[in-house]
Amino acid sequence: MFNALIETIYMSFISLVVSWVIAMPLGSIVSETRPGGLFPNKIINFILNRVVDIGRSIPFILLVVFLFPFTRMLIGTAIGTKAMIIPLTICAIPFEVRLIEEILSEIPYSIIEAAKIDGASNLKIIVRIKWACKLPYLVNAIGITLINIIGYSAMAGVVGGGGLGNYAIVYGFQRFNWTIIAESVVIIVILVSLLQIINNLLVRFLLWRCLCIKH
Repeated sequence: MFNALIETIYMSFISLVVSWVIAMPLGSIVSETRPGGLFPNKIINFILNRVVDIGRSIPFILLVVFLFPFTRMLIGTAIGTKAMIIPLTICAIPFEVRLIEEILSEIPYSIIEAAKIDGASNLKIIVRIKWACKLPYLVNAIGITLINIIGYSAMAGVVGGGGLGNYAIVYGFQRFNWTIIAESVVIIVILVSLLQIINNLLVRFLLWRCLCIKH
């Protein structure tokens, strides 16, 4: 049980970090290429939006199976904890891109205009104004994404993904041991609840800090 918990935490956090590194610039591009953005471009925006929509519409289990050849080509195997990091990361990216786009698109246009008048470059506006102003909400989005990834990692146990999901399937379901299944569910619930509490506290602290800076 403990090893399964460590595996779940490991592949969830690695997937979160890698996917967020990719999704942050992509989400910014989607936000800034829409009408009214810093780099309005209908073609690029349309293509990226369709790719994101397609990525979000694919069920995770089907995505895992579809990526078996790609995963095996990269790391030599399509099952196990390390192998599941790849589909978990790919699955999380479209979800994160949409969250990031919506968050960054809520910046008042007057703030952007004021920054342009002060001579700020577009890159500076994105990083030091948009990202900085929406940091609490971006952190909240990270917490939401992590919880979703943990849920997906449990589903990955059905196809030998490792972690608590695989532990529940192999030692619980296949052996008709419903105690193991119940224990796995309880552990996942406790883990998600703890992460949600930590995330909420961090978001509140960042909101409080931003409020103090404004005053």
